This record gives sequence, structure tokens and C-alpha cells, in this order.
Amino acid sequence: MTVQAAGVYHQVSTRSCGKERRRRVSCTSYPEVLEEWPPGAFGVTCLVEEPASQRRFAVKKVECIDEREGNLALEEALSLLELQHPNICPYIEFFMVWDNKILQCFLAQVIDALFYIHKRALPHRNLKPSNIFVKNKDTFVVSDFLPKALVTDEAKVKIRMDPEQKVFMAPESVHCIYSEKSDVWSLGCILLDLMTTSVQSDRDITDLLQMVKVNSSCLGTVFETLQGLAGYPEDLCCLLQKMLKNNPEERSSTKDLVTEPYIKKCLALVGSPLSGVKKTLPPSVLDQLEENNLESILKFMQNYEEFEEAQLSALRVLARYTKDGPRGQIIQLVSQAITTHRESSDVQLEGSRILHHLLSQGMEQGDIEGYLTSDHFINMLVETARLYSHDAPLLSGILSLMTMLTVSEVAAEVLARVGFLPDLIKITEQSLESRELCVPCCALLWSLAMTEMASDNDLKKAVPLITALIQKHAGDGQLVKSASPALWILCLKGHVMEDQIESVTLLLLDCLQIHAERPILAKNVCLALTGLAINSELAAYRVLVPLSGRNGLSLIKELYLLYSDDPEIVENICQLFNQMANYGSTHSELCSQHMNELLREIKDQYESVEEIVTLVESTLAKMEN
Repeated sequence: MTVQAAGVYHQVSTRSCGKERRRRVSCTSYPEVLEEWPPGAFGVTCLVEEPASQRRFAVKKVECIDEREGNLALEEALSLLELQHPNICPYIEFFMVWDNKILQCFLAQVIDALFYIHKRALPHRNLKPSNIFVKNKDTFVVSDFLPKALVTDEAKVKIRMDPEQKVFMAPESVHCIYSEKSDVWSLGCILLDLMTTSVQSDRDITDLLQMVKVNSSCLGTVFETLQGLAGYPEDLCCLLQKMLKNNPEERSSTKDLVTEPYIKKCLALVGSPLSGVKKTLPPSVLDQLEENNLESILKFMQNYEEFEEAQLSALRVLARYTKDGPRGQIIQLVSQAITTHRESSDVQLEGSRILHHLLSQGMEQGDIEGYLTSDHFINMLVETARLYSHDAPLLSGILSLMTMLTVSEVAAEVLARVGFLPDLIKITEQSLESRELCVPCCALLWSLAMTEMASDNDLKKAVPLITALIQKHAGDGQLVKSASPALWILCLKGHVMEDQIESVTLLLLDCLQIHAERPILAKNVCLALTGLAINSELAAYRVLVPLSGRNGLSLIKELYLLYSDDPEIVENICQLFNQMANYGSTHSELCSQHMNELLREIKDQYESVEEIVTLVESTLAKMEN
């Protein structure tokens, strides 16, 4: 609130959250501030000049805690206008300004914090006014998270719960049901508490928050009051309605909130990247990158973390200096740039290229543990893949990064645990025409299918996709080479359904015929056929009995002749024969095509290889029974 006198302006401003409001005794244009004097115990005094008359005055700005204190100060100050004495400085005007910026900063920073933790599937579960601290004049921090383990017993929770927490808890949380949307409800209650403090008593506010929990439709009358008496904008009240839906399914999430125009304005006010407003770099800042040394680049990235232009420029320079640098620090700074500037596809692409290079170095050195296999790092890649699911070049790079990481069992399990397999299947389904994406999709699918945490239902969905992909690109040896291991693990795990057995078996035989000159592909196809034969007699029968001119045994014989000096492929052929011989119906056909003679030849050639000899002897014994 500012009071202007014949030499003095006196301002009292409140930290309450509401619309800007002025209460004037006389009309005066806003003055120009010439200088600000050292602050006193109760406020700051400025020397100002009135533009029209060029008269100079002093303005004293005093901050009040809330509206009640501000109103009281205003009423007391009004009596000062009546003072007329030659030795007393006259007062000309008083006015009050409600600091709407503080509410917006509060709302933006808390939503920014909740958005951050909700991306990591981490609800707060204990959001209330006493757990939001004022760090400094315009900064708020959230604290005192409640672990899930403490809220599973409803009886114990009721004993431990303090009265304040009950007031701000979501309706479902009373029954120990918590989610990210429970935090949104709590924030809505805190916001409603702040907004109504100027028009209701503390007791009335508590009653209102309890009433809203039963039926939020009662807010209609409250919003009319808030807009009429307190001057709150309609879009803010509409936002509150979305946050305070009794049914969590109808309630906004933080992901929904950050798209709201009002919230975007608040986020822009505090400089949050979620606002979508890019921060502008000060002039000549990019000149610092011309020093051309790694240390200065990394320091630059730390100093200008929130500036997209700075991070993008630094990443492009950094790409030339990663060979001998501190790999851990570089990875963390690149990851931070990717996370902070999620909306910039250029930052994502440049960052993923550097990470790919660094991961390649780590694989050569046998070191990709630690930060690279952490939940945080892998979640970062998952979020990027989900956000840019239609950006083929970037998505291909991210999938390749994930595949490289899965040489570590820890990383593969984290990827499976965070639920990326359904995303991968969807990406594969949408990318059957794109060779650029099909190759990394198949490679990553194989890695994830190898883990114990992979869902059987998801893996079953992958079978028709992989078979469709191979059929569509049958002549592309590189792609079939990437897809055949995925099909092998799916066959081995028994995820090929009975009505798919015949078509998948014939497809594998076709691959063997077309790409017999590719040893790795041939080895994987033999393994896949073995996996089918383990789970289905039909698969074994279809290899033995020609269909439409495709003779499986002839193909396998030719394969042996082509790779008779490759013990790995020969062993895979022996494994296939051994599984086929498990079915009595195959014995006569195997003998009629002289497979016993071929097996003895293999045994003689590899008499020093125990694994092959054991397989041959087992198969011959089965055929003779």
C-alpha cells in the first residue's frame, strides 16, 4: 500500500495472493523512481519524480504478511492525511497493491516440482502448507515426502495423521489410495486456502475444504465470491475446478496442468522450461565457447544450463572433445541438457549422438555400469523415446543407445521394469515400412525378451510383428539378421501360438534359403527352428516334410556342407536334429533321408568337441529306438 504526501509517498504492499488493487485518496500518476535509499527496519524508501509536474517525493514501501494486516495498516494510515503541522511532513496519498506475482510464482514452482517427481512415478503423498517452504523472496521448495511403505496400513495412517494433513488429503487418500493425482488435489486445496483467506475466516476455510472432499460442486458459489470480491480471474477458478474433481479419473494430472494457458504464464514468469518459452542468452555469451578447451565447455554448460541455445551450441562443440575427457561428468551434463530441454529435438539429437559415442567407448573398456545403468539415466532415454516416437532419426538413435546398454543385465532389467516393452512393440508396429527403425527395434526386442521381467503377453504380441517384418523385408539380409534373434528367443520361450507354428517354421526356412551365406543369420535361424521344435511336434514335422517345394532337411544338409568347419553352426544343426528326434514320428523320415550317416560324419569330424559328440550320440540313440 503506497501513501503519497507533500514530500512523501508511503507504500504498503501485501504478500497475499490476489488481483492488483488500488485504494487512492487522491489521483496521481505513477512517478519515476530516481534512486532507492538503504532499507530500514520496516520498509524501503525511494526518491521519485512525478512526470507531469516534475515534483519530487519520497515513497516508502512496506510489506505486510497478509490482507488483514494490510487493511489495518491502510485504515491507520488514512488518518495521517489529516495531519497539518509545519514540522510534520504531509502525506498526499496511500494505495495498496496486491502482489499477484507471488501467487503465480508459488503455483508455477510447486507444479514444476510435482511434474518432475511424477515423471519418475513418485507421488509426494503428504502435500500441505507446512511442507512447502519459502526459500527466499520468490522461491518455494517442496519437502517431507511420504514413503509408500508408511501408508499401506489404513489403521496406522489414521493414528499418525495430523489434522492439517487430513484437511488437504484427496478423497481417495483417506483409504490409503495414493497417486500423482492425489498430489494435484492437495495442491488445489492449498491454492483454494490461499485464495479464500481474504474473504473467509480460518474456520470457514477448513469447513469448505472438508465439504469439497464430499462434493466439489459446492465450489461454484465460492468462485463467484472470489471473482466478485477478491477479483480472481475466471481461468484461475476454472483451473481449480479441474484440480478438485472428486473422481481421480476426471481430475487433471500435472501433465495436463502444464498445458493450461494460465499455468504456462506462471511457468514463464519463473523461467521454467515447461512454459515452452525459450530463455534468451545475453549478448556475446557464446564467444566463451571459442576458448576451445574441454574444461571451459563443461563449465559453460553448467553456467547456462537453462538456455537451450547455449546447451545446443555447447553440445555441438563438445562432440569434438569427448575422447579423453571425464566421461562420467560429460554424460551427466549431456543428460541434464536432454532432460532440461526436452522440447528441443535438436538438443535431444545432438545429446544422443554424444551419448552413443561415450557408450561405445565404455563398451570397449568393459565399463558401462554406474550412472549409465541407473534408473534415472534409463528413464531419461525412455521419456525421450516416448516424446519423439514419430521422429525416426532421433528415435533410431535412442533405441540403439538402449540396445547398447542392455549388454548390462542391470540396464536390461531396468528397461523391462519401467515398462518400455509395450512402447517398443507399438513403435515396431508403426515402423514396419521403415528399415531405419526396424533394425534397432528388433535388436532391442531381443535384448528385452531375454530378461526374466519381460511380460509374456507383450512377447506374444511381438511374434506376428516380427514375422510380418521379415516377410515384408525378406530380401534385406541385414534386417533379417537383426530380426532372426528376436524370433529365436520368442520361439525358445514358447510364445509362438499353435496356429502360428507352421507359418513361422516356413518363414524361417525361407530365410535360411535366401540368406544361407550369412553365418550369423544361419546360426540364429537354426536356433529358432530348435526353439520351435522344443515346443511343437508340428514344427519338427514341417522341417521334415516338404511343402510347396521347400525341403527343410535338404536346406540343413546344404548349410552343413557350407559351414562344416564352423563348430558353432554345426553344433546348432546337431541341436535341431536332437530336438526333432524327440518325436517318434520323425525317426523314419530322418533315417530315410540318411540323417544318421550325416550325424556319424559330424561325430568323426568333431570327435574332440564334447558338446557336438554328446548331441550326435543322443540323437542317434533316439533314432534307433
